[in-house]
Amino acid sequence: MDIEACYQKVLLEISKEHRALIRFSRDEMDYLLQGLPKNIGNHTELEKILCLIDHSAIPHLPFEDALIQCLNADLPSHLIVFTLDCSRKHIIQARGQRGQRLSYEFLEALKKKLHSRAPEVVEWTLRTIEECGSQGVYFLREFDKIKPPPWKWFSVHQRAVREIIAMLERRWGQFEKS
Repeated sequence: MDIEACYQKVLLEISKEHRALIRFSRDEMDYLLQGLPKNIGNHTELEKILCLIDHSAIPHLPFEDALIQCLNADLPSHLIVFTLDCSRKHIIQARGQRGQRLSYEFLEALKKKLHSRAPEVVEWTLRTIEECGSQGVYFLREFDKIKPPPWKWFSVHQRAVREIIAMLERRWGQFEKS
């Protein structure tokens, strides 16, 4: 599989404002799955692989372990956001289609990202938690620890964090925090 050619094709489709979804063969999916953990240290290649995984037309649950490994790795903020987006499709949606609960390892990886120093990562982690449905209640106790103080509301990401937390707390208000 030619990663660079596929990546350029996706970028071209995106520039044309198309969805750029690709139906990968089983062998291509396996190739991407093997390439993900191998390239955690190579951020350029990792970005290309994450882009291809994100634009896969069908959720593929076998990516779960490798995506969790990426979430637990020390990556730049933009790659963490990319990984969170891939997780929404290949973990949350894939498990939801099968009627399976989310794994403890995935929930714990998200919990760590809630305490990231990068407000953009916290915002996208909360957006991912929102897609977890009722299993997102797992994070309710963490929200008080990460709410930004009023003087940080001028930041677009900090304001989004505050608004998403308020929405989730209203949604899950019937549940106890203790």
